[in-house]
Amino acid sequence: MFRTLSLPATALLALLFAPLSTAAEGLPDTAAILADFGVNVSHGAASGYVPDATCAECHADKAESFAEMGMARSFYRPAAEKVIEDFEPGTYFHAPSNRHYRMEWRDGTYWFHRHRLTPDGTEIDRFSVAVDWVLGSGNHSRVYLYQTPDGALHQLPLAWYSQEGKWAMAPGYEFADHGGVLREVSPRCMGCHNAYAEYAEGSGREGMAWLYPADLPEGIGCQRCHGPGAEHVRHAMTGDTDIETLRAAIVQPGKLDRERLYSICYGCHMQPTVAVNGQFRLGRGPYSFRPGQDLGDFILQLDIVDGHREQGERFDINHHPYRMEQSACFTASEGALGCLTCHDPHVKIKPEERAAHYREACLSCHETDANGLPEMVLAEGLHPDIAASEDCTTCHMPERRTQDVIEVWMTDHRIVRRPGTGLLEPIEKLPAQVLEVYLADPDAAVPEDEALALKIAAVLQHTGYRAGYAANALRDLLAENPIAAHEPWMHLLRAYVTQNRFVEADRIAEHTLSLDPANHTSVNLAASAFFKTGQQGRAIRLQQDRLAADPGVASGQINLAGMLYDSGDIDGAWAAAQQALALRPVSWRAMALLGRIAADAGETDAAIGHLTRALDVAPEADDLRRDLIALLEFAGRTDEAARHAAMLD
Repeated sequence: MFRTLSLPATALLALLFAPLSTAAEGLPDTAAILADFGVNVSHGAASGYVPDATCAECHADKAESFAEMGMARSFYRPAAEKVIEDFEPGTYFHAPSNRHYRMEWRDGTYWFHRHRLTPDGTEIDRFSVAVDWVLGSGNHSRVYLYQTPDGALHQLPLAWYSQEGKWAMAPGYEFADHGGVLREVSPRCMGCHNAYAEYAEGSGREGMAWLYPADLPEGIGCQRCHGPGAEHVRHAMTGDTDIETLRAAIVQPGKLDRERLYSICYGCHMQPTVAVNGQFRLGRGPYSFRPGQDLGDFILQLDIVDGHREQGERFDINHHPYRMEQSACFTASEGALGCLTCHDPHVKIKPEERAAHYREACLSCHETDANGLPEMVLAEGLHPDIAASEDCTTCHMPERRTQDVIEVWMTDHRIVRRPGTGLLEPIEKLPAQVLEVYLADPDAAVPEDEALALKIAAVLQHTGYRAGYAANALRDLLAENPIAAHEPWMHLLRAYVTQNRFVEADRIAEHTLSLDPANHTSVNLAASAFFKTGQQGRAIRLQQDRLAADPGVASGQINLAGMLYDSGDIDGAWAAAQQALALRPVSWRAMALLGRIAADAGETDAAIGHLTRALDVAPEADDLRRDLIALLEFAGRTDEAARHAAMLD
């Protein structure tokens, strides 16, 4: 259906007959045309998208039903009508990290609070922040994010778990050593948890700062499955083409072959392991996948040998197709069984319709007897008293606790004949013991050197770039196969710097920079390598030149501040640290540097203030706490010093 045009006739004629400006590809400038209709078109790393509300103008029925789906409620601003949490339980205490957490609803938003208690009951290491974004539909859980002025998103440690109606630690925060309030949200996460925003060209590529605009879409929308809609909307609004061309301008997933159809679903739901990330193919970024493409050209999915669990025993929250493909039903169907066998992504099945809906899906393959009962089930004596109207999935696809998010239970998509018992009982979090990393699809059409480079990169990421053997393996690979892409070189450079192998880092820094001169991580790493190998002036100039072109990168500002301080330029260090804090007020390293500068100048009270604020953000920084204790004792504030001393591990 074409949208009815409400322009005056003269304006309409001018629009239709005016010469059209053209884009680089020689196509009409769709963005300019749609701007006349009040429709914005995205540019940059995720180009060609329009607001999903525009889709709803013609497809109101689909938009209305999709709004009930969890995907449509995956990411949003806090709002009173969306509050589902219980704020009465008060403070949640996390014993492993000895920290107290609380979430409150105040002034139209969530407020997060964290503190620790000293032995005498004094609150210490206090941190509070307003929540800017909520991630998660609330069907199972919600986590909470705040955004700093530079655009970075940070996840908070506390989560709401809807099924049990309680607060507990967010996934990955269960243990004593966790990311605190500083865990950044990566483009990989946002690439699946939300619709695409207006991202600068190249912003999502490996090594670039994880920054987001203040104005983000709210929830996964139509175009994540149907592709960028600008061309389709242009045809619909201008009426400049026939119906077939209009339809061809948008992806219709149901008309794709199976591989490309399920590439759409698998792009976010196929995650063999949370311990080791799948890797984007060289040159690809998190926003670059378009429906209709082959997922294998976008990402290399990796699996692991886990020392704690066999493959068939592993069950994570995002294991839907991974577990489904372990089913005999999937194998016997020769791949015909898929997500859309049971799920219409536009429609939420009502509870009273679930049994009939899923039973019909099962019986599309399984034969029944004259009474409508599955012959296979009866023949094997599995359910002699089963009724013909019962839901097959209740037994054969049971809900069970997920091992990576232990407060949640999900439908296990591995179809079994006999379910286990106690599947909903509480379990303890057991981190994966990664013994081996291998390709999830052994037939993936990936060049051997690229596959090996990406596997090694995954291992380096998993170990925090501290695995010397992995760095050496990547070094040897690049010596034999000098891959022209930037990403493997950046990973090797990062490993060298992390492992204090600065001479080796210096040898590859210039080459790494030549492959992506504006890359934030590579510039920071190269500058650090140069500085540590006695090239202080070169390091500082490199960092300053990059910041002159792109001053909004907090990591670059704090890296520069540290180098200036160590080279004796105190005023420059102070200015860079202040700039880092303006961009990212939670930069505790900048606070710590300001504290050192103040202490050097004999400004003890100011130094104490800076270090105290740094510990409010990063209470695990024991070396910083020792410096604070020394300053407090020097200032005669012995009671405060004793309280901080009691918090040392």
